[in-house]
Amino acid sequence: MDKNNVRLLAVNVLARVGGRGGYSNLTVDSTIRQAHLSARDAALLTNIVYGVIQHQLTLDYYLAPFVGRRELEPWVRQLLRTAIYQMHYLDKIPERAIFFDSTEIAKQKGHAGLAKFVTAILRNVQRKGLRDVSAIQDPVKRLSIATSVPEWIVNKLFDQWGELEATALLNSINSAPRASARVNRTMIQRDDLVFRLQDEFPEVRNSVLATSGVVAPGGHLAGTPEFADGLLTMQDESSQLVAPSLDIQPGDQVLDACAAPGGKTTHIAEWLDPQAGGHVTALDLHAHKVNLIQQNADRMHLADRVTAQTLDARKAVETFGEQKFDKVLVDAPCSGLGLMRRKPEIKYDKTADDVANLTRVQSEILDAVAPTVKVGGRLTYSTCTITHEENQDVVAAFLQRHPDFRQVTVPTLAPVTHNHAAPALQILPHDYGSDGFFIASLERVQ
Repeated sequence: MDKNNVRLLAVNVLARVGGRGGYSNLTVDSTIRQAHLSARDAALLTNIVYGVIQHQLTLDYYLAPFVGRRELEPWVRQLLRTAIYQMHYLDKIPERAIFFDSTEIAKQKGHAGLAKFVTAILRNVQRKGLRDVSAIQDPVKRLSIATSVPEWIVNKLFDQWGELEATALLNSINSAPRASARVNRTMIQRDDLVFRLQDEFPEVRNSVLATSGVVAPGGHLAGTPEFADGLLTMQDESSQLVAPSLDIQPGDQVLDACAAPGGKTTHIAEWLDPQAGGHVTALDLHAHKVNLIQQNADRMHLADRVTAQTLDARKAVETFGEQKFDKVLVDAPCSGLGLMRRKPEIKYDKTADDVANLTRVQSEILDAVAPTVKVGGRLTYSTCTITHEENQDVVAAFLQRHPDFRQVTVPTLAPVTHNHAAPALQILPHDYGSDGFFIASLERVQ
């Protein structure tokens, strides 16, 4: 079998993501580049990998009666998941192609006996069909299996958002994520970039949510010459609301406290004028991630207004002193549950204990950077999650500890018609088909 066979690559990617904690989007992108896949094969690989991860619990529910109690090696389970996914969700792929490739992969990665086992499973599925998820009586378990989201998350969303909102949210996250990018306004206007991209991406259009955003139903925007030249960078529409929330002025001194890989840093930098003294200091704990920030700033021709530095944000005061920054961004480490559409493995990796532990870290970072904000300055707190504990609850507790700050309405460049947390901004994944995101704006008043 060709080592660049798309189904073999999909199984290998899934084994890496599932077993080693690698993020699916990074692994898929690197596989596409290394295998020099055509656009058609790249699309199929992406579809299979994301589809299997998104529907993992559903696929295991379908497989369980056929596998029984047999212990499967992780890659074998991924192989069966890819086959069932293609058979059930991709109606344009002939089953003979799925059966043939799945058998050959089992033979190549395992042995002839395993190939026979895989073929027998698939023949059984073909003959008997898959059991009906709607027959599950318990509503939480039924929605958990139907949307492939662990029950603890379903219960939490029911409690915090209500059954109707939570159901709409969960039913939306298994749709394919749009390709979303941000225009570098220092180099090109958005309409001009859309025009340049339309030959390769005929359905690319302006984002309705982010004034610097462009979106397409799919495609590898990071593989374009425009990306390489710094005319655009990959960033979700919701995430693009963060930098404008700081109300940045050209001469501002800005601290981006948790900055890697630098998407928001470079967005902040676009609003700054180095001739007026404007500058953003971007921090991260890890040196290799600081390098990513610098690489992004270099690629987007914004390095003259960015300093990337290896530093724990909780040491900001002792490093920079008090009242040194006009604007401070804390895009905090979080559970990432707002990213379940774009990074679906997150929903399996996180636990309820993770949420509780993260609120402590989020509060520590906010407390540590607060003294660096000038009186009259602004502190933005943002996360890519949808849980109350990590969002407004963290903000409310911070305000109790810091009466020198007040919460104000989050400024946006375009009207945001769906908001669940005013005066903060909470976007849920089904509102705009974007990532779930939370943003709170805090002003230092004394």
